[in-house]
Amino acid sequence: MRTLIMALCSLVASMSLGAPAVRASDRPALPAAAPDYADPADWACRPGTEADCTAGLDAIVVSADGQRRAQRFVALDAPAIDCFYVYPTVSDEPTDYSDLAHSAEVMKTVRAQAGRLASRCRLFAPIYRQATLAHLRTRLAAGEIPNWDLPYRDIVAAWNYYLAHDNHGRGVVLIGHSQGTILLQRLIHDQIDGRPAQALMVSAFLAGDPALILPAGAARGGTFANIPVCSAAAQTGCAYVWSSYLAEDAVDKRVFGHSPGGSLVAACVSPAAPGGGTGELKSYFRKPGMAPAGDPDWIEVVGQLSAACRSDGQGDVMRVSVAPGRYADLLHPMLEHVVSGGWGLHSLDVALVEGNILDLIGIEASAWKTAHP
Repeated sequence: MRTLIMALCSLVASMSLGAPAVRASDRPALPAAAPDYADPADWACRPGTEADCTAGLDAIVVSADGQRRAQRFVALDAPAIDCFYVYPTVSDEPTDYSDLAHSAEVMKTVRAQAGRLASRCRLFAPIYRQATLAHLRTRLAAGEIPNWDLPYRDIVAAWNYYLAHDNHGRGVVLIGHSQGTILLQRLIHDQIDGRPAQALMVSAFLAGDPALILPAGAARGGTFANIPVCSAAAQTGCAYVWSSYLAEDAVDKRVFGHSPGGSLVAACVSPAAPGGGTGELKSYFRKPGMAPAGDPDWIEVVGQLSAACRSDGQGDVMRVSVAPGRYADLLHPMLEHVVSGGWGLHSLDVALVEGNILDLIGIEASAWKTAHP
């Protein structure tokens, strides 16, 4: 694991500085054709076929004082905006790239990270031939840059199909995590920033992003020339970016949030505090084993976790703190158990702020509708 972390740290540094990628000399040519996204089977979910993404999302909301209330999930009938979501690295296929199957690991992740978005927006989530866990382990252990070209080709094809056949001038939120965020960052840079599609972008939520950079003190002008990072809940046309670490995690070789140096810094904007400072997290977790058997499969934890973007010698990340209270002795060990070396709370990047993202999209949708009657 440490070898993998060190390799990825080098990867992040080279991406941030714009260094040329290291390519394996024996890497085979990639298939040329992207999927035909006219086929509904090539989407994990899209309007009319989102049932697998939105099933079983009822939750119990648990507050710091132990109060509980039921939260029934309801998809919105006629949302004003759309969401385009790209899932993280989840495929455990032994090949370099996954197939287009609706595999259990893909659908489980899409449901957990994106299903609730259907309460705020029309949800579009393409299946894509992602770089698998096997691909990443092999490339990073060898000190090579993972080859994102095939999955990126698929995401561009899905995005272009969506724009041509589904968008019709509607505002759209882009949401990704880990590999999904790497692909969306490239899509935004190549296809949206400074192009006509920028006028459609309500916001972007880029969780677990290793390389979005800014000039120090600026809101734009680094990775994105024209798209700023967000600074207010009602702001549209901007991006949120964060990687999650416990407040006390002092690992000396962090994977994410590295500033390249010079006048460039790693971007960090927490969905819990777009204006800066500390914000209360609204986190969704699977219910613990101690929960009553009749409870739904999810809990929303409110008033018990907080986070703020913090700078240190390595760069900028979102630091998560557990508030003193009734459940602190349960939450802190749970989060510590997730921490893996320099990866921090990477697997929980979305879950920690999922309720905050829903709140923000609701506010943004209202602002978008007002500006685009």
